[in-house]
Amino acid sequence: MLKGLDPHIEEQLRRAEEAESEVNRLGSLAAEAPRLRIELARSQRRNERNGNSQTAREQARREIAAAKERQADVPLTLETVSKLVYSLYSLLKDVDAHRKEALRLMGIVDRMDYEEALEAGEDEQKEMGRDPKGIEYLIASRHGQPRIKQMVDDLDPDFNFLRNCDLDEPLRRDVANFIMAHVVSPERANQERATASAAVSQDRSIPQPSQAPAISPNGSPE
Repeated sequence: MLKGLDPHIEEQLRRAEEAESEVNRLGSLAAEAPRLRIELARSQRRNERNGNSQTAREQARREIAAAKERQADVPLTLETVSKLVYSLYSLLKDVDAHRKEALRLMGIVDRMDYEEALEAGEDEQKEMGRDPKGIEYLIASRHGQPRIKQMVDDLDPDFNFLRNCDLDEPLRRDVANFIMAHVVSPERANQERATASAAVSQDRSIPQPSQAPAISPNGSPE
């Protein structure tokens, strides 16, 4: 620098150059601000995701451990429930067997009544000089499965396999229906719920005039 220049100017120039350098430095740093803000936001989101992921992973491990602990009780519980289900199934099968036996026995009663009515009707027709075979069709139409079922129903008018059972709870009702499906066929279950008149109209089978109701091996008319 040349001698004789004003020291005051030199000092101002020095400060201006320093300020200029600082402005250039700050300008360069300021230009980085948008990029740095994006990177900071990205880092914050990454940290938040990692935290959420780690928390969820730990909770999942605890849930798996709890499920494993509870699952250990499943075999014994299933065995207990299976025994109870089989017990109920066996009970309902016994009820069904007794009902079937009652039907068989009432089939015998119906057969005896039929034979008695047929003899009396034939005698009456003979006394009136008519062909006794004409009465056979009429008497046969009054006997058979509908009458047998009605006689059994008369012994226990309110019978139902699930009588007095509380079936309002859906799961209990589903269990009961599931077991009943293995005890009796859906068709028989529907017949149990049908009215006596509906059963008569659906199941009636009238033999030919020359035929008496046949007795099946179990004693019920065919």
